[in-house]
Amino acid sequence: MPSTSDRAPDPRPARTKAAIFAAARDLSASDGEVTVNALAKRAGVSRAAFYSHFAGLDDLMGAMLQQMFDAAWDRGRELAMQGLSIQRAVQFGFGMLVAHVERHHAFLRGALDLKFTHRTYMILVDTMTKLHGMAMDRLGDAVPPRMGGEATCRFIVGGTLALVDRWLVETEQQARDGERLDATELLEQVLRNAPSWYTGIGPEDPIEAEEIMAVCRAAQDAAGEPGEGTPEH
Repeated sequence: MPSTSDRAPDPRPARTKAAIFAAARDLSASDGEVTVNALAKRAGVSRAAFYSHFAGLDDLMGAMLQQMFDAAWDRGRELAMQGLSIQRAVQFGFGMLVAHVERHHAFLRGALDLKFTHRTYMILVDTMTKLHGMAMDRLGDAVPPRMGGEATCRFIVGGTLALVDRWLVETEQQARDGERLDATELLEQVLRNAPSWYTGIGPEDPIEAEEIMAVCRAAQDAAGEPGEGTPEH
């Protein structure tokens, strides 16, 4: 008889977590008040199963947001680091972020109305700040003196999230009407307002937002969503 350590890991916890994530992604502002019970029911899991993975809605929203932006930035870096300049990689990193926002509009717009705390938001900011810090470390001497530190990264993160927030609100009615959303203009705004020494895009330079978005959308299509299976109840 095989020992406990030789047995294959139980796939049910991962499926349960994936089901909860999928249920959360489907949220929209029209769903009304969101509770653990309602979300667990939508995911097809028990309340106990929900709490075995998350301390509450606040914890779930933090995990979802961090997962999205981590995946967006990491995938953008994979796409753009193959022989391209670091500044071009930064452009694709922003592109993956915006493409992720475009695809997950319903979840992100619904999350704006959820009662998650400022601490959750700051965890997200901290995560994005570290990612920008990694990119700036690779830029080396291209970073102007007295810039590129944590304060600079936080400033970029705050501005980016402010533009994302505005786009989510402004396109809410389009989403409700079933119109296809296009976040190309959002990417143009992000790249135009980010420091030129960071993106390599000068004030008068054209921005290849449509090209970047096409590549990033295709990358997301290829990656797909996390797999779902039979959750544990």
